[in-house]
Amino acid sequence: MEWINDNVAVVTARNHVASILQLTERQGFDHAYGSTTGYFATGTDHVPWGSADNQPNTMGVLVQKNNQIKPLLDSNRDMIYGTGITFNKRIVETGKLRLDPFEDEKLREWALKTRLASYAIGAINERITNGNHFTRIEQQIDGLPLLEVVDCYHSRIDQASTRQNRLFQYNPYFGDLRWFKPKESETLPGFVAADPTAHIVSIFHSREHQSGNPHYAFPSWWGAAEWIELANLIPVFHRSGIMNGYNIKYLVKMPKDYFDTEGGKPVPPEKIAAKWREFGENLSSWMSGTKNVNKTLILKYLRGDDNKPLDSIDVVPLKNEMSDDAYAKVWEMANVSIANAAGILPTLAGVNPGKGNDSGSQIRVMAEFQQHFRTPVHHELLLEPIQFALRMMGYKDVVPSFAGVQLTTLDVNPTGKQAVVNHN
Repeated sequence: MEWINDNVAVVTARNHVASILQLTERQGFDHAYGSTTGYFATGTDHVPWGSADNQPNTMGVLVQKNNQIKPLLDSNRDMIYGTGITFNKRIVETGKLRLDPFEDEKLREWALKTRLASYAIGAINERITNGNHFTRIEQQIDGLPLLEVVDCYHSRIDQASTRQNRLFQYNPYFGDLRWFKPKESETLPGFVAADPTAHIVSIFHSREHQSGNPHYAFPSWWGAAEWIELANLIPVFHRSGIMNGYNIKYLVKMPKDYFDTEGGKPVPPEKIAAKWREFGENLSSWMSGTKNVNKTLILKYLRGDDNKPLDSIDVVPLKNEMSDDAYAKVWEMANVSIANAAGILPTLAGVNPGKGNDSGSQIRVMAEFQQHFRTPVHHELLLEPIQFALRMMGYKDVVPSFAGVQLTTLDVNPTGKQAVVNHN
């Protein structure tokens, strides 16, 4: 152990794997997916995200091992994004508000330089995956503020942050203690809403308030971690079952003294143990695997004075009470639970085909419900950095919106969809 200062030490194992130990008087951070103990295996001056400062990384592993989560998150992203971001000018006439489509050369130039569509898609992915999205805002000499999504894996809140002075840290190795070095973290100021031009480069942290979690929010699907782990085990189980046989298929009975004698003479204990070990390994290898299906086991036995077989090896087949239907039901239950946790109606998630509610008209109604009633909060949080960027460019009456997609009947719209603006 090597102390960096009075509160931080580097602990190096014999295999050269290192961890950072921080002693702190803080009693904890976020109650959900935060650190609630006094010891943090993180850097020296940022708010850890998760007990090992790797909560996004941990959940990312679950996504990689599951064939449902990524498509569900993609579906949620598509519902939120619709057909992209549009701009409208706010006009008040005779006491009534209307929004007219708006664009000019400066706005087109800014959208191109900041890669607005790519930024919006990246921000949505961060939000639905990790419950937060960090935006790097950099003011250019020409007055155009460029927006860039910062990966949640690389972003943390500085412990020195206050309500009046927000600070953030950037380090590509947050959550990876093998490579993380606190001194290599880049500290950046937080965006100041009251004075948007206060910093040339700043971080805009977008999140919804969640009680008990003052630092990092979390998406609802993180609560389905155990269901995801269960679902991830099912393919592994079936693969192993196909390769080696499901459950215990045979009960092999043998006399306890089977190897005690050889040629009528007693065998030393160590040799008996070796014979049992060798026999078990050979039997396991012989009876497992796809190459050993439906093979015949030949047993040799001796006859006694009464001409009857002496005790030998007895192989008894066992019945598997757990049917394939039972495993299929567990798989279906897990997928429905994951879809619900991800905020996607099961039918739209494709996890209950043939169970009703899957006609064309029903899917259209559910898709419109999902898009128009489950996306406004997402839109509000995602559009905040864009709204401030518009103000920084002098657009005080221009409103950014996500244009939705309205599914209609083919007699009204032969292509099956038409763009509809959601002013959220």
